[in-house]
Amino acid sequence: MSVGILYNTFVCLVIGITGLVVFFLLQKNRKKMEKKYSQGLDYFSLLLGLLWIFVGLRNFFAWLNFPDLDVFVFRWFSGPLTYLHLIPLFYYFGWSFFRNTKIRFLFNCISTLLVFFVVFTFFNYGFSPGELTSWGTDPEPNSLTNQLFIFSLFLPVFVLMVIEFIRRLRNWRRTKDVMEKQLFGFSSGLLIYAVMGIFDALGVVQGWLVLLVRIGVMFAPLTFYFFATLGSEE
Repeated sequence: MSVGILYNTFVCLVIGITGLVVFFLLQKNRKKMEKKYSQGLDYFSLLLGLLWIFVGLRNFFAWLNFPDLDVFVFRWFSGPLTYLHLIPLFYYFGWSFFRNTKIRFLFNCISTLLVFFVVFTFFNYGFSPGELTSWGTDPEPNSLTNQLFIFSLFLPVFVLMVIEFIRRLRNWRRTKDVMEKQLFGFSSGLLIYAVMGIFDALGVVQGWLVLLVRIGVMFAPLTFYFFATLGSEE
């Protein structure tokens, strides 16, 4: 088996562990200082970490030549988490964009139902395992799930990320407030994650550049932690 799969596995596991560590650090930081921003950011880091750990495990099983375990992990863990890990992100945006609690609740309910519907189609219509390459396997969900994910989840989330980035940048430049600087930092981390995800999913980069893109993914949770601790007392 290609050693490239092991490199890929290692990078994915590091991303996953980084996400989990950042989650626990964010939670610990909340206990030390009152935080006004939504915990959706914390739990997004948690699910992001779990997702990439399972991606790493899946590729490791492929390297061990256990295709059944590779498929099992994708079917029950990394596949569904691709969609489920967006739920806390929607909750974060609900907090950020809607001050009216009823509108926020409606937004959260609709987005959560959309995510679960996409997961339902994933389980109901399945996926193709994908061929083994020098970097691992790349399973492909059915076309309905892919289309629903792109147009009902990813595109709306990406638009919200761009809007959030612009408005937080403007607010921070206008007010010079620490909280606005934190929120701008969070929006930067989210945008990094989305852009790296686009490169990764579309297969635009090949070879060793795949690892560089996935290392870029790791900067998202690290950015969350860096800006979350701004203004914290040592």
